[in-house]
Amino acid sequence: MSIDSKIAKPRYSMQPHQKAILAAGAASLALWAIPYLQKLMLPLQYLNTHLHEFGHAMAGQASGGDVEFIKVMADGNGVTPVTGGSMWLIGPAGYLGAALIGSAVIWFSRTEKSAQNTLRLLAFFLGLSMLLWVRGDFVGIISGIGWIGALVGASMYLRGNALLFAAQFVGLQQCLNSIQAVYTLLNISAFSEMHSDARVMQNNTGIPAVAWALGWCAFAMILVVISLRRAWTLPAARSKPKIET
Repeated sequence: MSIDSKIAKPRYSMQPHQKAILAAGAASLALWAIPYLQKLMLPLQYLNTHLHEFGHAMAGQASGGDVEFIKVMADGNGVTPVTGGSMWLIGPAGYLGAALIGSAVIWFSRTEKSAQNTLRLLAFFLGLSMLLWVRGDFVGIISGIGWIGALVGASMYLRGNALLFAAQFVGLQQCLNSIQAVYTLLNISAFSEMHSDARVMQNNTGIPAVAWALGWCAFAMILVVISLRRAWTLPAARSKPKIET
């Protein structure tokens, strides 16, 4: 009698909500590429900007700086004045922070329960940012409150694949918006003297702004691949021992 205890490798095929996430991600990138349709992405841009500026603020606090306020404006741009602190941490923390948050949302939204908790945790940090720092522009304040309600509502009322789609889509958009924003930043850095995070880093480090922009873009793209692979990989399944006589 022999026992075959080999591990069976499950056959993997993409689930409908996973295909929908990729399609929605591709559609959002297409919308960003069409100037007259970019305004359709403003709601997602507001969330990205809130998290981008939150990254600057957290880095400022962590490096001993004094965060004056966060302002998210109606056109989707934002600003976070910080006095003191380490520019090595504060400068990159906007784009890298949004990408890290987005990939973490995807990474921890593998199951229905974890997706619920992840959306609620994201709403908590957004609420913390609103209480501590977000001031000024009315649209920025309303958009932050609206996104807190949307994230909590999704965690409460969505179920199954709809919940997984919502959580992973929000995470993916943060990474993709970071990539889109960095491409825009790269264009600014290469062809103009407009203010940008990359330009600030160049002024403080001597490293070209284009190098900073490319590095942040590559980092965000790598995080997308890693987090989606983790979220979409099925747990290894062991086959029942087969008894042969």
